[in-house]
Amino acid sequence: MADQVKGSGDFSIGSPLWPGTSKLIEEMGELHQVLGKLIASAGNTEHWSGDLRPKLVEEIGDVFAALEFFKTENMTNEEQQGVYDRATKKLALFRRWHEEQSR
Repeated sequence: MADQVKGSGDFSIGSPLWPGTSKLIEEMGELHQVLGKLIASAGNTEHWSGDLRPKLVEEIGDVFAALEFFKTENMTNEEQQGVYDRATKKLALFRRWHEEQSR
């Protein structure tokens, strides 16, 4: 049996160094895959790998969880509030853009 190489664990859940970073990147990558399939199928949720809609729901949920874990484990309360404030402003901007483009 080949020797298994173990990494430092840095950046993973349980690490003292930026815990949850690797999980956040992994989950974002999985969401990218589903979105890529959606784009490749011209927006059709029926895909050879299965229905993309439930996969999209699952991966968005996973990204939300990974973001929340990362945020609470690596940021001060003040920084977390800054993230919330920024997200609130950005969401309002996205909604305005959407409204303007959909007229």
